[in-house]
Amino acid sequence: MSVVLLLEHLHHKFIENTLKNTAKYPLIVHDEQWPSPCELGEVDEQGNIQWQGVRQQPAGSLNDLAKALELEFPKALSELYGHMYGGSILASIDGHQVELLQAWNTDDFDMLQQNITGHVLMKRKLKQPETVFIGLTDQDDLLVSVLIHTGEVCLEHVGKKTHHVLAPNIESFLKALEI
Repeated sequence: MSVVLLLEHLHHKFIENTLKNTAKYPLIVHDEQWPSPCELGEVDEQGNIQWQGVRQQPAGSLNDLAKALELEFPKALSELYGHMYGGSILASIDGHQVELLQAWNTDDFDMLQQNITGHVLMKRKLKQPETVFIGLTDQDDLLVSVLIHTGEVCLEHVGKKTHHVLAPNIESFLKALEI
């Protein structure tokens, strides 16, 4: 199954589970200066708005960024970040709670690319294998990252080399996530 279909399935499963547990779509703090095509309904009393993942039209790509960094990203990486707008998807894998990062809107997709650039340059400065982060964990300094030269999805502490392989590739990682 392609990353695109796996991601859509994951979004659907996350929404379904959230609706079942809360009778609402996932909530995110609303920022009127940061609108998204994902937003549903009105802002609630706590300042939150419900959201649902939507396809990016047209699909985003990390190809220009990869060229600028003189890297070849796994195709699945562009599909992961460039297919849908949405809030983070909360899941677990291998005993870790993870937050799969997604672009909220076009500006967020641009900011994401800037953050990826900074991350890759930091890895080069530290003379470590280049990675691209795709998620956060329940530990403040522990990232879920894709090791560029192998495509493996790994855990890495900020500023350190990857130390644990979660999946051999993004597809397998998405399949293994538990909502």
